[in-house]
Amino acid sequence: MKPANFSPVYCALYPEFAEITRQHGYALAIHGSLSRDMDLICIPWVDEPSEPRTVIDALISTFAIKEVGTTETRAHGREVHTLSIGFGECAVDLSFMPRRLTQNKENQNV
Repeated sequence: MKPANFSPVYCALYPEFAEITRQHGYALAIHGSLSRDMDLICIPWVDEPSEPRTVIDALISTFAIKEVGTTETRAHGREVHTLSIGFGECAVDLSFMPRRLTQNKENQNV
């Protein structure tokens, strides 16, 4: 039998996390096994989603979590934030896919 892990905690958090990210214009997807940590991907889903910092602040102010470490940029320009839950044994890596660059209306018809 494998040792118990925090997967049930992560699954319980997902619906509320998804609702908050949707309010800011992102679809939220789970990536990975949830055995060590929870990897989430925020995918821009509207024309002008909120800045990632705004979403992180909304999550932190809603839950008893904190951001740890520094923001990292990873493959394909993903912006990654690490959130700590409880006493630090639970962690969420929250990635934001790059938002589309906004063009002015004159250039959109080219």
